[in-house]
This record gives sequence, C-alpha cells and structure tokens, in this order.
Amino acid sequence: MAIETRLQQLIDALDLSVLEFARHLGEHRGEKIYHILHGRLKPRFETLEKILQAFPQVNGDWLIRGEGLMFKSYQPSPSAAITTEERIRNVEFLLFQLNERVALLQQTLDELRRESNKP
Repeated sequence: MAIETRLQQLIDALDLSVLEFARHLGEHRGEKIYHILHGRLKPRFETLEKILQAFPQVNGDWLIRGEGLMFKSYQPSPSAAITTEERIRNVEFLLFQLNERVALLQQTLDELRRESNKP
C-alpha cells in the first residue's frame, strides 16, 4: 500500500481534515499534504518526522513501511493509550490488508494454473 494511502487512512482515523492535520505539523496551509495525498509529492523525512512528533501514538513502522498496526499498542502514559475504537480500526485495517493479500495470492495461483495447463 502506498504511503499516500496510509497517510489518508491516518488522517481519517484521527478524524481530522487535511488542513487540521497540516496545522498539527506546523503548516499554515494544507497544500503539501494535499500534494502528497494525490501522489504529486513524496513525503520528505522531515514531514514524516513531524507527523510522528505531532502524533506520538502513530506507529512509525506502519507509517513508513506499512508494517504492523497504525497505532502503537503500548503507550508510555495512560492518557496516551489507544482507545477501543482505535483498536477496532486497527483490526479492521489488518483484515483489509489480509483480504488484499489473499486476493493477490489467488490471482497468482490462477495465473500459475493457467500457465501449467498450456501445452
């Protein structure tokens, strides 16, 4: 999954507008974030760092590489703990990822079967 898709999912999960999200990062306008979301720009390291600083509950491995859960399961303080709703969204997201992978594997299997049946 592309980083722009993960970024959009994060913004949705945080229940923020793109402009609100950008302002959390210290941006006055949301243009840079809009460009990233639409694939016109790739996020720079500094932008990713700002996201992880502004939202410490976000799992950096998920944001950068798409690995693991969107939100960290361990939080240093009880006030930063993820909610049950966030955990549900994490599980739903993992199920979505698994379904995509299963579909891709099924496609690959079908192609291999077709190739093996050719004379």
